[in-house]
Amino acid sequence: HIKPGLTATLLAEIERGHLDAAITSRPHQMPATLSFRELAIEPMQLIASIKELEDDPITLMKTRPFIRFDRTAVVGALIDNWILSNRIQVSETMELDSPEAIASMVHANLGVSIVPDLAVKPEDGVQVKRLSLGSDAPSRVLGLAYRNDQVKTQAIDAVFAALSQVIEEAGNQHPRA
Repeated sequence: HIKPGLTATLLAEIERGHLDAAITSRPHQMPATLSFRELAIEPMQLIASIKELEDDPITLMKTRPFIRFDRTAVVGALIDNWILSNRIQVSETMELDSPEAIASMVHANLGVSIVPDLAVKPEDGVQVKRLSLGSDAPSRVLGLAYRNDQVKTQAIDAVFAALSQVIEEAGNQHPRA
């Protein structure tokens, strides 16, 4: 079964034994009973409407409505910490927990946002302008989490290998700048 969710919820489900494994962002503190195998590092980027003429991400964040990634999510906390550390004042209009929902709002020109530069791009993703946040941009570490005492080690290894291959093939199709 495939079950979407935020990192904290998915990790709790693994700890309870309700899930064997999950693809998650690496949390600040990994529960001691779980293992995490890194799959990809996804730098954060600013997204804006494709119609937006401005190309400076800081100017856009200061002058356009800001669509925030859920602060309770690992990614949301990374973004929030970066905004605070750079002393950027944003005018928040929404807080959503899905990169796809955020991209849809940005595509509709309802504001700008910061989201991960996905290692595997959706084929039917909405068109948005993507701008680098620079060398100090935070990055999401994406990986496979599972219990340390997992008995299905061969299955976990096979899933990890398959995911790694998909990410590698996606990187070859969409080379990063």
